Amino acid sequence: MFAGLDEIDWAGMSHAYGPATEVPELLRGLVSADPATREVALDGMYGAVHHQGDVYPCTVACVPYLFEVVTHGGPGRGPVVSLLASIGGAEVDDPDELVRSAEASRDDEEDDEEAGWAENYRRAETAVADGLPVFLDLLTDPDPAVRRAVPEALLVCRAEAPRILDTLRHRLPAEPDGEARAALVEAVGTLVRRAAAGHLPSVPEPSLRAATTWLLELVDDNSAGSALRLTALTSVSAGAPRMLPADLVPRALALLDGAYQEPSPAPEPAGFSTDTLIGAVRVLHERADAGRQGARLGPAVGSLSRALGDRVDDRIRLVGTLLDGSDWERRLDALPAAGQLVDGWRGDYRGLVALVGRQLAEPQPKLSRAAARALVHLGELNRPAADALADAVSGTAREEPYNSTAGLPAWVMVWPSHGPTVGGTLSALARLGDLRALPPLRWALERDEPPKDVGAALSGLGPAAVELLPLLRRQLRRLSPTERDFQERRGGLARAVGSLGPAGAAALPELLPLATDGWVIRQLGRLGPAARDAVPVLRPLLDAPERGPALAAASVLHRITGDPAPLLPVLGRFLAGDHHDAADAAQEIAEIGPAAVEWLPRLRDLLGRPDPHGWLHLRAAGAVWRVGGDAEAVLPVLARVWERNVHTRRVVATRWAEIGPPAAAALPLLRAEQARPRRHTARDNGWSSGQVSEDEELLRLMAAAVSALAPAAR
Repeated sequence: MFAGLDEIDWAGMSHAYGPATEVPELLRGLVSADPATREVALDGMYGAVHHQGDVYPCTVACVPYLFEVVTHGGPGRGPVVSLLASIGGAEVDDPDELVRSAEASRDDEEDDEEAGWAENYRRAETAVADGLPVFLDLLTDPDPAVRRAVPEALLVCRAEAPRILDTLRHRLPAEPDGEARAALVEAVGTLVRRAAAGHLPSVPEPSLRAATTWLLELVDDNSAGSALRLTALTSVSAGAPRMLPADLVPRALALLDGAYQEPSPAPEPAGFSTDTLIGAVRVLHERADAGRQGARLGPAVGSLSRALGDRVDDRIRLVGTLLDGSDWERRLDALPAAGQLVDGWRGDYRGLVALVGRQLAEPQPKLSRAAARALVHLGELNRPAADALADAVSGTAREEPYNSTAGLPAWVMVWPSHGPTVGGTLSALARLGDLRALPPLRWALERDEPPKDVGAALSGLGPAAVELLPLLRRQLRRLSPTERDFQERRGGLARAVGSLGPAGAAALPELLPLATDGWVIRQLGRLGPAARDAVPVLRPLLDAPERGPALAAASVLHRITGDPAPLLPVLGRFLAGDHHDAADAAQEIAEIGPAAVEWLPRLRDLLGRPDPHGWLHLRAAGAVWRVGGDAEAVLPVLARVWERNVHTRRVVATRWAEIGPPAAAALPLLRAEQARPRRHTARDNGWSSGQVSEDEELLRLMAAAVSALAPAAR
């Protein structure tokens, strides 16, 4: 095994962290008799050689040796088959799109190795796909862990998809392992979905119909077992939704009920630990499985919910029924699916959020903690769960370590590598502006080391938290640039002071010495004219060469004094600067309005600059409108930006509402977005903690814009 491994110039190749000199050691570690050594080696492969899915020349060079590993007959080969599948891009529906994205994301000036990303992906896919005979042999390997991993690896072999579809279907009756059987069906479902979407031209229509019919027959096969039938139903939902039965949700719930009653022995813990990411994830899964008696069907519930796509009401019915049941394990499995649904799709979630909130009071710690995770980023949608959140906060511990599994998160979470943070339930309650969050936030602010995000949490309470101003001032005085998390702590405390409005001006003596960056300076503007004592400190900042402090000072001085005259030369200076300078200056000019008319010609010129992402045009258009009231010049720009960049839509909707009836031509764009079931920034391959609150804000802004524009359309 590994003949010629040491003759390769690994030092001449790089991975995510430098020269790939340790690759031979990692490859040999994968065949060690010690499971801990194998886990460390696998973590090294994923962490450096195949870092975050990237493919380097050294990754491709490893492929022949990884095939030697999976055919040598030793233990631990299943995860290596999965590694090969990942290197080959098994999880990618359209590899051509992956290559195009890789090419677009790389800088033309990067060195030759970096510039070959697209070619690396192609070579990796070819090298893994050439292993088709090996994968087919491994379908009958004695190790069930290998057989569970092989179906995904076969997805790399796209040119042989018709043959693979037949092979997987014919293998199912002979496969004794339940998880391997499920993997076979899932792979068939993935191939059906890809073929139906046009990503597998090698699959002729008769093969696609035959595979889809096979899945549907499996759904109705009482002898197949509920769990496998559920997997088939999920696959049909994703690949052939038009062929779904009308009674889909009742049938899915019946299959889930049967699957939960089927024998499902808990997996044994590995019995060792490693200082690796893979090891940490494994331990988390072991902890999650501990104490459970029924089947672990969380992934199945999530997959079925996702497969239903924009059928939001059906998805609410599916996960809501599980959450309303008596079995805590079913409710636990439904919580991640509920969170993913609300995160990604629009709908009436009042009942579902209330059901999630009910789980906070459950004595089972896994259940209550999972419910807290599902609620933490939902913002105003948490209104139906406000009382449950308040009860949870009042009954939980004051602080706990970050890795606690005791149930509901404490008021303060203590971390080893950075400062403490506010617990999820307390943070969610504060975001609602609920004054029941005030006492625990007071306690958190009184700690010797307050949570680094306590200021951000307090800002949700607004002026109602004014009684904590003395504590905020004390913490501002204690801040030191040498302490950990200084910038985040300073910014959060400044934000909390700014949220108090004019009453926060009492903290100017503490805040002004810390106002050295644009973010902190801008918080002073929220104090309004009450912050007049800040004027002598801010005026010198207008001459700062950096955009951040100078423009922030200009914005704040305008809010405090109402006099734009001293600020206009500063804004003009940055308006003539680079792309970012001009965009930020235009944004400030929009706040000043008609008094900045001298810069109107330059603002119009900005509308003609190249602007691939639309931010410069958006801000310049806003300034042209507010300074000159020229709707005719602005409206085409706003429409283009709306279409080009979804992240601009909240601002664009606001501008349309300001313009009113002359913007009536935008009504089709607004109504089309209102009709979309998907949240406007949601995507399948990423997530943002703000996507729910931002989308809910967009919905409110669009309703206001339609109301303002609609009279002209009648």
